[in-house]
Amino acid sequence: MSILEYAGPRVEISHQGIVYKKSKEDKYVYLPVALNIFKVIDNDYEKKSSYIHHFENKALDENALHTVLKYYESNVEENIKVKCDNYLQKMENEIEYIQNLPHLTDIDKEVWTKNIELMKKYRVQRAMNKIYYMHCIQNITNVIKHKKIKEITTPFNKNFFHVLNTMKGALISGKPSLDVKVTGENNKDNNMVIKLSIK
Repeated sequence: MSILEYAGPRVEISHQGIVYKKSKEDKYVYLPVALNIFKVIDNDYEKKSSYIHHFENKALDENALHTVLKYYESNVEENIKVKCDNYLQKMENEIEYIQNLPHLTDIDKEVWTKNIELMKKYRVQRAMNKIYYMHCIQNITNVIKHKKIKEITTPFNKNFFHVLNTMKGALISGKPSLDVKVTGENNKDNNMVIKLSIK
């Protein structure tokens, strides 16, 4: 049985209902791109400072993702389980918080709690997808630092743009913090590409 699957956009839940935030996409859609980049930069015997990535529009290979993550984190399943348990506890804390809100009626509290219960599986799936995505990104940045990669070039599309910007954030906030830029430009064939540059 697959652990990872597309859930949908982020939801905002209240006593007034459930609202889908379409601008906040499920990280599941970015996982195949992140895994693709990961396999390209960690798949040759020589260290290179620059990588040009040719996009392959493939579905997520969950077995490959588990294999790659396990290679870099032998206890990845345990780490992910702890984070999932923490997320479930966070949802329980939400319900407790709602029950103690003095300005809400008992009916409002009941509706809000039922909405949370109704969306529990959905939210847990989104959280699981994000946890795997962030583990993938963290391991990509470790490879970038280890191999002293200075540049990664990908096709110009929103999924690559999102993944490269997530990588940029991880590299900037990591230790040591790196000077990173993500830019759009034309390559020698006059095709638009996205470039992650590290100083």
